[in-house]
Amino acid sequence: MNTYTDAAYNVSLNGLPYMMPVSPWFYTKLPGYDKNWLWAGDELWFDRWQEVWSFQPEWVEIISWNDFGESHYIGPLDSRQFGPFGADLGQAPFNYADGMSHDGWGAMLPFLIDTYKNGEATFNTEQLFVWHRINPTGSGCDFGGTSGNTASQLQIEFEPQTIVEDAIFVSALLSYDASIVVQIGSTLYGPDWAVIPFNHQGMFFVSVPFSGSTGDVRVCLTRNGADVLCVDSDPSKQNGEPLPC
Repeated sequence: MNTYTDAAYNVSLNGLPYMMPVSPWFYTKLPGYDKNWLWAGDELWFDRWQEVWSFQPEWVEIISWNDFGESHYIGPLDSRQFGPFGADLGQAPFNYADGMSHDGWGAMLPFLIDTYKNGEATFNTEQLFVWHRINPTGSGCDFGGTSGNTASQLQIEFEPQTIVEDAIFVSALLSYDASIVVQIGSTLYGPDWAVIPFNHQGMFFVSVPFSGSTGDVRVCLTRNGADVLCVDSDPSKQNGEPLPC
Protein backbone atom coordinates (compact mmCIF):
# COMPACT_ATOMS: atom_id res chain seq x y z
CA MET A 1 0.00 0.00 0.00
CA ASN A 2 1.20 3.50 -0.78
CA THR A 3 -0.19 7.00 -1.20
CA TYR A 4 0.37 7.40 -4.96
CA THR A 5 -3.34 7.04 -5.70
CA ASP A 6 -4.21 9.37 -2.83
CA ALA A 7 -1.84 11.97 -4.27
CA ALA A 8 -3.37 11.57 -7.74
CA TYR A 9 -6.87 12.16 -6.39
CA ASN A 10 -5.65 15.08 -4.31
CA VAL A 11 -4.05 16.78 -7.31
CA SER A 12 -7.07 16.17 -9.54
CA LEU A 13 -9.34 17.81 -6.97
CA ASN A 14 -7.42 21.05 -7.54
CA GLY A 15 -7.76 22.39 -4.02
CA LEU A 16 -11.02 20.72 -3.07
CA PRO A 17 -10.87 18.62 0.12
CA TYR A 18 -9.82 14.98 -0.23
CA MET A 19 -11.32 12.20 1.90
CA MET A 20 -8.72 9.46 2.43
CA PRO A 21 -10.11 5.93 2.89
CA VAL A 22 -8.84 3.65 5.66
CA SER A 23 -9.80 0.01 5.97
CA PRO A 24 -8.65 -3.20 7.62
CA TRP A 25 -8.70 -6.45 5.67
CA PHE A 26 -11.35 -7.53 3.12
CA TYR A 27 -13.00 -10.91 2.53
CA THR A 28 -16.38 -11.64 1.03
CA LYS A 29 -18.18 -14.78 -0.07
CA LEU A 30 -21.71 -13.78 -0.98
CA PRO A 31 -22.59 -15.59 -4.22
CA GLY A 32 -26.06 -14.07 -4.12
CA TYR A 33 -24.34 -10.76 -4.84
CA ASP A 34 -21.73 -12.28 -7.21
CA LYS A 35 -18.99 -11.60 -4.65
CA ASN A 36 -16.29 -14.12 -3.73
CA TRP A 37 -12.80 -12.70 -3.25
CA LEU A 38 -10.31 -11.33 -0.76
CA TRP A 39 -7.73 -8.57 -0.92
CA ALA A 40 -4.33 -8.49 0.72
CA GLY A 41 -4.67 -6.53 3.94
CA ASP A 42 -3.11 -8.34 6.86
CA GLU A 43 -1.15 -5.29 8.03
CA LEU A 44 -3.35 -2.70 6.35
CA TRP A 45 -5.03 -1.23 9.44
CA PHE A 46 -1.66 -0.36 10.98
CA ASP A 47 0.09 0.67 7.75
CA ARG A 48 -2.72 2.84 6.43
CA TRP A 49 -2.87 4.96 9.56
CA GLN A 50 0.87 5.62 9.23
CA GLU A 51 0.10 6.92 5.75
CA VAL A 52 -2.75 9.07 7.06
CA TRP A 53 -0.42 10.66 9.60
CA SER A 54 2.08 11.45 6.86
CA PHE A 55 -0.33 12.49 4.09
CA GLN A 56 -2.57 14.61 6.33
CA PRO A 57 -5.75 14.63 4.22
CA GLU A 58 -8.58 17.02 5.01
CA TRP A 59 -10.87 14.09 5.85
CA VAL A 60 -10.55 10.40 6.70
CA GLU A 61 -13.24 7.81 5.95
CA ILE A 62 -13.13 4.48 7.78
CA ILE A 63 -14.43 1.60 5.66
CA SER A 64 -16.42 0.31 7.38
CA TRP A 65 -18.42 0.43 10.59
CA ASN A 66 -20.74 -2.51 9.97
CA ASP A 67 -20.21 -4.15 6.57
CA PHE A 68 -20.08 -7.66 7.99
CA GLY A 69 -20.38 -9.30 4.59
CA GLU A 70 -17.06 -7.78 3.48
CA SER A 71 -15.29 -8.46 6.80
CA HIS A 72 -13.86 -4.95 7.20
CA TYR A 73 -16.20 -3.87 10.00
CA ILE A 74 -14.76 -2.22 13.10
CA GLY A 75 -18.04 -1.74 14.94
CA PRO A 76 -19.56 -4.25 17.38
CA LEU A 77 -21.16 -7.43 16.12
CA ASP A 78 -24.92 -7.10 15.66
CA SER A 79 -26.92 -10.19 14.73
CA ARG A 80 -29.76 -7.97 13.50
CA GLN A 81 -27.51 -6.98 10.60
CA PHE A 82 -26.52 -10.49 9.52
CA GLY A 83 -29.29 -10.66 6.91
CA PRO A 84 -26.93 -10.51 3.90
CA PHE A 85 -25.54 -13.92 4.87
CA GLY A 86 -28.98 -15.50 4.47
CA ALA A 87 -30.16 -17.86 1.74
CA ASP A 88 -32.56 -15.25 0.39
CA LEU A 89 -29.86 -12.58 -0.06
CA GLY A 90 -26.11 -13.16 -0.12
CA GLN A 91 -26.38 -16.95 0.08
CA ALA A 92 -23.17 -17.25 2.10
CA PRO A 93 -22.09 -20.82 2.86
CA PHE A 94 -21.89 -19.78 6.54
CA ASN A 95 -21.90 -16.62 8.65
CA TYR A 96 -18.19 -15.84 8.75
CA ALA A 97 -18.69 -12.71 10.88
CA ASP A 98 -20.56 -14.40 13.72
CA GLY A 99 -18.31 -14.57 16.79
CA MET A 100 -15.48 -12.72 15.04
CA SER A 101 -15.14 -9.49 17.01
CA HIS A 102 -13.15 -6.65 15.46
CA ASP A 103 -13.60 -4.38 18.47
CA GLY A 104 -9.84 -4.11 18.96
CA TRP A 105 -9.42 -2.14 15.75
CA GLY A 106 -12.04 0.32 16.94
CA ALA A 107 -10.38 0.56 20.35
CA MET A 108 -7.22 1.85 18.67
CA LEU A 109 -9.03 4.83 17.16
CA PRO A 110 -8.70 7.45 19.94
CA PHE A 111 -4.91 7.32 19.71
CA LEU A 112 -4.85 7.02 15.91
CA ILE A 113 -7.27 9.89 15.34
CA ASP A 114 -5.67 12.21 17.90
CA THR A 115 -2.29 11.65 16.26
CA TYR A 116 -3.77 12.41 12.83
CA LYS A 117 -5.43 15.61 14.02
CA ASN A 118 -2.80 16.93 16.41
CA GLY A 119 0.48 15.28 15.45
CA GLU A 120 0.59 13.59 18.83
CA ALA A 121 -1.69 11.86 21.30
CA THR A 122 -1.84 11.14 25.00
CA PHE A 123 -3.08 7.95 26.62
CA ASN A 124 -3.47 6.70 30.15
CA THR A 125 -3.75 2.95 29.57
CA GLU A 126 -1.40 0.64 27.72
CA GLN A 127 -3.15 -1.69 25.27
CA LEU A 128 -2.33 -4.84 23.32
CA PHE A 129 -4.05 -5.74 20.04
CA VAL A 130 -3.74 -9.07 18.23
CA TRP A 131 -5.34 -10.31 15.02
CA HIS A 132 -4.83 -13.34 12.78
CA ARG A 133 -6.66 -15.86 10.64
CA ILE A 134 -7.66 -19.02 12.47
CA ASN A 135 -6.38 -21.44 9.80
CA PRO A 136 -3.06 -21.49 7.93
CA THR A 137 -3.18 -21.45 4.14
CA GLY A 138 -1.86 -25.02 4.01
CA SER A 139 -4.54 -26.44 6.30
CA GLY A 140 -6.24 -28.28 3.45
CA CYS A 141 -9.40 -26.18 3.56
CA ASP A 142 -11.35 -25.84 0.32
CA PHE A 143 -10.95 -22.29 -1.03
CA GLY A 144 -14.49 -22.49 -2.38
CA GLY A 145 -13.68 -20.59 -5.55
CA THR A 146 -12.47 -17.52 -3.65
CA SER A 147 -9.90 -15.52 -5.59
CA GLY A 148 -7.23 -13.11 -4.49
CA ASN A 149 -8.31 -9.86 -6.17
CA THR A 150 -11.26 -9.84 -8.56
CA ALA A 151 -11.73 -9.41 -12.28
CA SER A 152 -14.93 -7.50 -11.48
CA GLN A 153 -12.64 -4.65 -10.37
CA LEU A 154 -10.42 -5.09 -13.46
CA GLN A 155 -7.71 -6.78 -11.39
CA ILE A 156 -5.45 -9.72 -12.12
CA GLU A 157 -6.63 -12.62 -9.97
CA PHE A 158 -4.38 -14.87 -7.89
CA GLU A 159 -4.81 -17.94 -5.75
CA PRO A 160 -5.96 -16.55 -2.39
CA GLN A 161 -3.25 -18.29 -0.37
CA THR A 162 -0.58 -16.35 -2.29
CA ILE A 163 -1.66 -12.90 -1.09
CA VAL A 164 -2.30 -13.50 2.61
CA GLU A 165 0.25 -14.00 5.37
CA ASP A 166 0.32 -16.92 7.77
CA ALA A 167 1.19 -14.73 10.73
CA ILE A 168 0.10 -13.27 14.05
CA PHE A 169 -0.19 -9.48 13.84
CA VAL A 170 0.52 -7.55 17.03
CA SER A 171 0.19 -3.86 17.78
CA ALA A 172 0.70 -2.38 21.22
CA LEU A 173 0.13 1.09 22.62
CA LEU A 174 2.93 1.51 25.13
CA SER A 175 4.35 4.23 27.32
CA TYR A 176 7.80 2.62 27.11
CA ASP A 177 9.49 -0.49 25.75
CA ALA A 178 8.24 -3.99 26.48
CA SER A 179 9.37 -7.33 25.13
CA ILE A 180 6.93 -9.55 23.28
CA VAL A 181 6.38 -13.30 23.52
CA VAL A 182 4.09 -15.08 21.05
CA GLN A 183 2.99 -18.65 21.70
CA ILE A 184 1.35 -20.75 18.98
CA GLY A 185 0.40 -24.12 20.37
CA SER A 186 3.47 -25.22 22.31
CA THR A 187 5.94 -23.11 20.30
CA LEU A 188 7.29 -19.84 21.70
CA TYR A 189 8.58 -16.92 19.64
CA GLY A 190 10.35 -13.82 20.94
CA PRO A 191 10.44 -11.39 18.01
CA ASP A 192 11.83 -7.88 17.96
CA TRP A 193 9.39 -5.09 17.18
CA ALA A 194 9.31 -4.22 13.47
CA VAL A 195 8.02 -0.70 14.13
CA ILE A 196 9.08 1.30 17.19
CA PRO A 197 7.58 4.78 17.63
CA PHE A 198 9.56 7.94 18.25
CA ASN A 199 10.87 8.13 21.82
CA HIS A 200 9.63 4.55 22.27
CA GLN A 201 6.18 5.85 23.20
CA GLY A 202 3.10 5.12 21.12
CA MET A 203 2.05 2.38 18.73
CA PHE A 204 4.44 -0.56 18.26
CA PHE A 205 3.94 -3.27 15.62
CA VAL A 206 5.26 -6.66 14.54
CA SER A 207 4.04 -9.68 12.57
CA VAL A 208 5.10 -13.16 13.63
CA PRO A 209 4.89 -15.97 11.03
CA PHE A 210 3.13 -19.20 11.98
CA SER A 211 6.23 -21.07 10.76
CA GLY A 212 4.23 -24.28 10.64
CA SER A 213 2.96 -23.98 14.20
CA THR A 214 -0.73 -24.51 14.98
CA GLY A 215 -2.84 -24.35 18.12
CA ASP A 216 -4.08 -21.74 20.57
CA VAL A 217 -2.42 -18.34 20.33
CA ARG A 218 -1.19 -16.38 23.32
CA VAL A 219 0.62 -13.04 23.10
CA CYS A 220 2.21 -11.38 26.12
CA LEU A 221 4.15 -8.21 26.74
CA THR A 222 6.81 -8.50 29.42
CA ARG A 223 8.99 -6.17 31.43
CA ASN A 224 11.74 -7.40 33.75
CA GLY A 225 10.61 -10.96 33.14
CA ALA A 226 7.01 -10.36 34.26
CA ASP A 227 3.90 -10.32 32.08
CA VAL A 228 2.24 -6.92 31.93
CA LEU A 229 -0.38 -7.52 29.21
CA CYS A 230 -1.60 -10.74 27.58
CA VAL A 231 -4.13 -11.65 24.90
CA ASP A 232 -5.24 -15.25 24.49
CA SER A 233 -7.07 -16.85 21.57
CA ASP A 234 -9.29 -18.76 23.99
CA PRO A 235 -11.90 -16.40 25.52
CA SER A 236 -12.28 -18.72 28.52
CA LYS A 237 -8.73 -17.78 29.53
CA GLN A 238 -9.75 -14.12 29.76
CA ASN A 239 -12.45 -14.57 32.39
CA GLY A 240 -15.14 -14.62 29.75
CA GLU A 241 -14.17 -11.28 28.22
CA PRO A 242 -14.18 -11.14 24.40
CA LEU A 243 -10.92 -10.95 22.50
CA PRO A 244 -9.90 -7.48 21.27
CA CYS A 245 -9.78 -8.77 17.69
